[in-house]
Amino acid sequence: MVRKNRLVPDRQKSLLSVRPTGHITLAGARMMYEGIGGKAICCTINEYCRTQIFDFPRIDFRSNCQPPSHTIYESSSIQANIVSNLCTFFSDEMYSKHYAISPSLREMVQETYEKKKSQQNGKPPFFVVIQECNKLVPVELKKGECSIVDEICKKDGEAVPMLIGGREGKKFITAWHTSDGQWPQLPNNQQLINTIMAGIRVGQDTADPIKKHVDQNCLVTDDGRFVVTMRPTMSARVGTATVMDTKAYKDKACQIREAISAIEQDISIAHIALLVNSMYREDYNDDAYQRLHYLRLWESLAEAGQKYLDYCGNVRTDDVVISGKKTLRELKGYRDDIAHWWTDTIDENFLAELQRTLNELIRRKYFG
Repeated sequence: MVRKNRLVPDRQKSLLSVRPTGHITLAGARMMYEGIGGKAICCTINEYCRTQIFDFPRIDFRSNCQPPSHTIYESSSIQANIVSNLCTFFSDEMYSKHYAISPSLREMVQETYEKKKSQQNGKPPFFVVIQECNKLVPVELKKGECSIVDEICKKDGEAVPMLIGGREGKKFITAWHTSDGQWPQLPNNQQLINTIMAGIRVGQDTADPIKKHVDQNCLVTDDGRFVVTMRPTMSARVGTATVMDTKAYKDKACQIREAISAIEQDISIAHIALLVNSMYREDYNDDAYQRLHYLRLWESLAEAGQKYLDYCGNVRTDDVVISGKKTLRELKGYRDDIAHWWTDTIDENFLAELQRTLNELIRRKYFG
């Protein structure tokens, strides 16, 4: 039987997040929120917000100045910034409707900043903040999909928070994604998020996972109220840092911004989109995940390297070190070892070498 390879569009789809479907009925949702003292209400949803906060990797900032924030991507609905003082950034940032209306996000921003700051030995922490604020086609939820609940409830005489950052005497709205009710059509911007993170990964030349601290989303009513979405969510090497002063930090942010813009212009090329999506990596230690990640990265390198990343040789057979210590032939050989399970567990050093190789090829093309 002849093996049939999956087409590039099919592989692209497998790398993007899947839109969740309703997992509970209206009757089930009603039982859930009435069980904690909630009451059904009608509301119209017309916006969706999401805020993600990652580490900005490999920076050793050396300056007496307070590091400013720098915008590395901006469109009508998405903004990405490199930020040092999270609390100041969100307090001053007019763009962040999400932060203004969500007590949960405010709590998590404060907690993330204080925790990271305490680990820095006096040096400023740095983060990547990606904010989405998307206008939606208005949807009226009037069949019991929405409920209003106390942020802090009383149970056996004790205060029990129903919401991260909950406040005494305040209420919040929940919207339940049911199988038999209404639900707004939410945007899927994962391709663009992956592009931004690929620009950062290459710009900072990191092969390690980039830690995500916060991933919060909410719906917004037509009168500006915060709505919690009740639906399913998907969810060893020593690193070094690059020493930067204020000017170098600003220049790096500018360089990454320009590279993201250049990559975005090529994202309609299927193999570039596949490469960018393959590079997105969270901090998973599962061996099977890391094997699959290596295979996806290698396949994208093999397909995009010569044609789209301007590599003049043969990616599969050349005894050339692009970056790091492993040749392309060695990286290809290890790909075969993984694919045929000739290794008991993945060697994370090979995974890092493959990522460094991709970083360098993308840097040559998009970073000038």
